[in-house]
Amino acid sequence: MALDRLPLATGIHLVGDFPLHSGCEIYQLCQAELGPRLLYYPDTRIVDGDDIRAWLAGADGAARLSHRARGSLDALEALKEAVALPAGIRASLSILAPFKTSRFAKPEDRVEPDADSAYAAWLMDEVKRVVTDLPSSSTDLAVQIKLPFADLAEATQGDTADSAFADVLLDSVTSIIEALPESIPVAVHMNCRDGAGFKIQPNDFADMTELSNRLLERCVRRIDLLHIPVPLVVSDESFFAPLRRLALRPETRLCLGLIHLSDGVEGAMRRIALARTGFPEFALAARSGFATREPAVIADFLKLHADVASACES
Repeated sequence: MALDRLPLATGIHLVGDFPLHSGCEIYQLCQAELGPRLLYYPDTRIVDGDDIRAWLAGADGAARLSHRARGSLDALEALKEAVALPAGIRASLSILAPFKTSRFAKPEDRVEPDADSAYAAWLMDEVKRVVTDLPSSSTDLAVQIKLPFADLAEATQGDTADSAFADVLLDSVTSIIEALPESIPVAVHMNCRDGAGFKIQPNDFADMTELSNRLLERCVRRIDLLHIPVPLVVSDESFFAPLRRLALRPETRLCLGLIHLSDGVEGAMRRIALARTGFPEFALAARSGFATREPAVIADFLKLHADVASACES
């Protein structure tokens, strides 16, 4: 197999965060552009700390994850009524992992001394409530954990993967994952934020690989998908060398976020060829979600995902 080709039916993962679209519109766009290539339909909302803000403010009912999940499940059900979908396709619920939770607080909020632990405990209760309140979650829902790597790297300013901050974060993420039943797939997204807010350096990529290994070691429950973002500019294959140390389990699928709108299919194919020197098979994605994109370009960006997958298979 040539270096610039991946197996047939190349999977595509969407991190989510679609601006100014309803859930039904998002899913219709995804189905039209990506069809059966899509691994999971994304969360229908922008996940940028609103859950945490609502929790800090004491708006317990408004912040219920079951309320959020129902939006994605309803959009998926509406799509099923309109078109034939592949068996087993699922909608997503995205959860922002606890890290420096107090940064989302407003002056009037009462912040607990250990807000991260309190929020993690609330999340574990909430994911159990999702299963209880929404019976269809066992067959129709996937959960994506957004691990805030950029925030972690900025807080540690050094050996990110082996820091005390990383230990606490990984413990929280592991607890949330273990609270989910095996019937619900779990994806983990190394969140490096969209746009120019965080520049991924080679050491960051190595740290994301190491964090992934440490998380996989901690989790008894399976992780179905691991998303690691890739910057626009990658000089050579040495950038992807850390992937050779990635200790994935057979049931875990690697997904590399190497599709960028600015350099299209050609740029993505160049990064794919380089990445395959470190890890031969992976699903495709963008670096992050779509929150900072103009709504007018969303359809073109989705089509770019499909075009890159087609180029891999041709």
